[in-house]
Amino acid sequence: MATNSDDSSTFNFGDRNTEIHKVAAKPPAFWRNKPKLWFLQLEAQFSNSGISNDTTKYNIVDAALDENVLDFVVDILSNPPHDDKYETLKNALLNRLTDTEESRLKKLLTEMWNLAIDARPISYGK
Repeated sequence: MATNSDDSSTFNFGDRNTEIHKVAAKPPAFWRNKPKLWFLQLEAQFSNSGISNDTTKYNIVDAALDENVLDFVVDILSNPPHDDKYETLKNALLNRLTDTEESRLKKLLTEMWNLAIDARPISYGK
């Protein structure tokens, strides 16, 4: 027999009771600028909450995404795969929102170039 409260369940196994505590997974809003860190935090919550079901994990991620991020994965959300829904969604978000090393280098060089141009002394016609 099991009895429930908000955060635990007690199961009666013959002459002893076993209490199981649950922790709800409540992820913060998706961190678009740091998706890898966001997934690390989320997976720690999954572990603490005992969440291992693929569809549950997929639905938690889906619910945490705002409309701007949803646009990047609307193809997956509209037609989710039968298996590995969570990993498919996670990989798509990481691949589509994480800058490649090449694009980060290009951005850095552009910023350095702009700083160098701004730092040049102004010469007044002589």
